[in-house]
Amino acid sequence: MQHFGVKCRRRRLLCMLAFVALLTDPAKAQDTTTVSHPADSLYIEKFKDWIIFKFAVINTSESLVTKTDGFSYIFQPNPSEIFRAYASYRIISLYIDYIPRFLSGNMDDVEKGKSKGIAFGTSLNFHNWFTELSYTRTQGYYLQNTKDFRPNWQPGDPYLQVPDLYVTSFEGATGYNSNPHLSLAATTSQTERQLKSAGSFLPKLSYRYYIIDNRTPVVTFTQKAANLQALLGAGYQYTFVWNKTFYLTGAFTPSFGYIFSKVTTRTPTDHSSFTQRGPIYQWDAKLGLGYNGHRIFTGAYLTAISSQYAQGLSTAVNQNASVYLQLFFGVRLIAPKFIQKTYAKVFH
Repeated sequence: MQHFGVKCRRRRLLCMLAFVALLTDPAKAQDTTTVSHPADSLYIEKFKDWIIFKFAVINTSESLVTKTDGFSYIFQPNPSEIFRAYASYRIISLYIDYIPRFLSGNMDDVEKGKSKGIAFGTSLNFHNWFTELSYTRTQGYYLQNTKDFRPNWQPGDPYLQVPDLYVTSFEGATGYNSNPHLSLAATTSQTERQLKSAGSFLPKLSYRYYIIDNRTPVVTFTQKAANLQALLGAGYQYTFVWNKTFYLTGAFTPSFGYIFSKVTTRTPTDHSSFTQRGPIYQWDAKLGLGYNGHRIFTGAYLTAISSQYAQGLSTAVNQNASVYLQLFFGVRLIAPKFIQKTYAKVFH
């Protein structure tokens, strides 16, 4: 019995020393966590000390659609192609948009008017949680269905244009990846690489504040609508991987929520406002394929987003929709030491 008591005391002492060591040395604690999940490295390859640059061409534009009894108004900005530049490191990704005026698809200002805009955003991809934030501002729209209001209109004729229509948007999303074997970063920021096929349930909260402001001078009246919306969605994404480098991914997320709007009508002599609120429905889908090597990666994504809500108790329905194709190419480089040190100071 005495020999057994000595063994127990020794085991308790060893366990206590091991616990103290984990408290005083976080690196060892992290190593223990890594060993307890050895299967993660079979599904995901992480590029911790690499900085990722990605360049994309996007044929994107958000349409503003209002449907009333017998009439529809479909407004769209002019640029047909947009350049987008990404820079990503570990969990952080940043992007900024640029409208290349020298491309032939963006040189039809006489027909569709000239649009100006700026857009940038960021995303954070943690082990399970992810967050996306973006800001866009666009000036200048044309009426895509001009023929409905001008029966004699023919392709090549100038569209009806609203050069002083401004749309400013702040939006974001926060979600949870329920399967650690699925890498969202592998198909967005490319800071990781999916090695084996996996899928995941992705609940997320989307939020957006945007202003639609018609500042056209010398008209009977103009309107400004400030909208705040929040939606809760439940989606699913699956990434099929072949030979560790080629992949096909698809995702679909329906969302339901609530929207609050304040509409201000301006006349040369007076301003009046009213508020409206109600349910909003949205869905978004993505289909992509690509090559994801160690140094070089490339691919294409097709994305569609549509939201719809009623104007108060009226029969008018507002709809914001966008469908765009993104072609991208990127490269991974060893991150400079000052980036590694700065990241370590901020996140450790």
